[in-house]
Amino acid sequence: MPRLSHPDAARDAQRPKTLATGKLDTRPHRAADYAAENEALHTLARALGASDEVMLQTLVDTALSLCGAGSAGISLRDRNATQGFAFRWVAVSGQCTAYVGHIIPSDDSSAGVALELDSPQLCAFPKRQFACLADIEPEITEELVVPVPGVPEPWGALWVMSHDEAHHFDNEHRRILTSLANFTCAALSIRQAKADAEARAAEAEAARRALAAAEANKDNFIATLGHELRGPLAPVDSALAAAQKLAADSPAVLSALAVANRQVGQLKRIVSDLLDASRIRTGKLGVRRAYGLLGDIIKDAVGTVREEAEKHQHRLQVEQPPYPLTVFADAGRLTQVFSNLLGNAVKYTPSGGEITLHVEAPDPGTIPEHDSTPREAVITILDSGMGIAADLLPHVFDLFTQAPDVRMRAEGGLGVGLSVVRYLVNAHQGEIAIASDGEGKGTEVIVRLPIVCRSHVAHAASTSHGMPPARILLVDDIPDATEALAILLALDGHEVKRAQSGPEALSLVESFTPDVALIDVNMPGMDGHELARLLKQRAQCASTRLVALTGYAGTTSERRADEFDCYLVKPPSLEDLGEVLRR
Repeated sequence: MPRLSHPDAARDAQRPKTLATGKLDTRPHRAADYAAENEALHTLARALGASDEVMLQTLVDTALSLCGAGSAGISLRDRNATQGFAFRWVAVSGQCTAYVGHIIPSDDSSAGVALELDSPQLCAFPKRQFACLADIEPEITEELVVPVPGVPEPWGALWVMSHDEAHHFDNEHRRILTSLANFTCAALSIRQAKADAEARAAEAEAARRALAAAEANKDNFIATLGHELRGPLAPVDSALAAAQKLAADSPAVLSALAVANRQVGQLKRIVSDLLDASRIRTGKLGVRRAYGLLGDIIKDAVGTVREEAEKHQHRLQVEQPPYPLTVFADAGRLTQVFSNLLGNAVKYTPSGGEITLHVEAPDPGTIPEHDSTPREAVITILDSGMGIAADLLPHVFDLFTQAPDVRMRAEGGLGVGLSVVRYLVNAHQGEIAIASDGEGKGTEVIVRLPIVCRSHVAHAASTSHGMPPARILLVDDIPDATEALAILLALDGHEVKRAQSGPEALSLVESFTPDVALIDVNMPGMDGHELARLLKQRAQCASTRLVALTGYAGTTSERRADEFDCYLVKPPSLEDLGEVLRR
């Protein structure tokens, strides 16, 4: 046990008649009362579950009883001492109980001497030597002090006092007090370790909560950013579509518009990836399964990249079984999966490279009639592109992960697409694996999906923007958004009225009964939800289809099914608008 350096106190205390420690070995001592000690240990063990004050008081009460002393106490280092090093009497029993809290200096006390000599000490008439005890009543004829060990330094001292000249302490008392001092050390060390562990646990919990709050703030920021980006994208997208119709006879203008249209498409993809990543973290990105044909899904996915592949003179080859493959899956989400994987292949394969999509699956016609167990479809996408470095390969599915050289490419994206892809594949109880022999050696992606089933469905009809003429009310507080979409719809033969607020829309329906009302959900003042409720109360709008336009991609917290007939993400595609009008 480390000693406390107070040599002057130890030297001064060794004057004649002050330290009488040697008498402990020469005095007759009583026999050990192990029964009483055993009972005392049981009492102390029960006290360990109590507060520090109760536990320490139980210790000094036990010392008083076992040693037959007049007073007993524990002196611990005073952490609040303003000058030097001092002890505080934290627990006292017997005739000196009134002095609990008494502070004594380490360099002028019997406790300081015991700790300096690192052994139990017996002091005769200590009040005559130590000024800190001068005011203690009654007289102290003997004091037996035992150090309470500790790491990295002693905790303090345990002591007993005799106020009767006929009562002397002996070697047995020293043994008992030493045992109790060791027990005190263990108890205090346990309490300190527990306090430290609780403090670390509290810090860890605070850090966890701060991290969770930061993640929540990040998700909210991404959702808000997506909404804010979709706002200006909507009029740009609609204006480009209208301009392409108006410039049908001008190849040069159409060429310029095609460039702008591709870049807007890139922005829409980035915003969608951001929102999908946010919805994955909050568990709001789900799949809605239905029967369909895998060939239609593959066809739609290839269609999204064919133009870009032709521009780069890629040899894009699709190999599918000769029989139709019926699947039970979310066709839109799987189209997103394969569009992303094919898009990466096109993006990172040099001009003139090769890209192959191969589908392998059992013929649904061979599945027994009453067997509902889905069979596995294996879709492999192989390219001769830039490949993936070995150190990056284990992290390709992590959010915002990209190779350094990819970040320098204009079409590099945000590095969230593959994270979304893996989530959607897993949501179909499938597996995805990516392999590459290294940079410049191409990439192979294998997707396994247990979705092939026996049911037979027909091929989906070709996508068409054709919409029956209708009376349409556009409500959005952004003038550009309503103007661009109104021009586009008017060019398709629809009668369109525009409003920039809820009250203006309510005024318009007094003389204009819309077949469809496209309403922005988030507007200042009267928002889209309130406007929808008020329109439903108008008799002339009883058959009006109310469609919400939202930049939050229809999160569950945003939707209120009793107010709108359906939700569309801004900017709404012509296909989505056509579907709404055809209903």
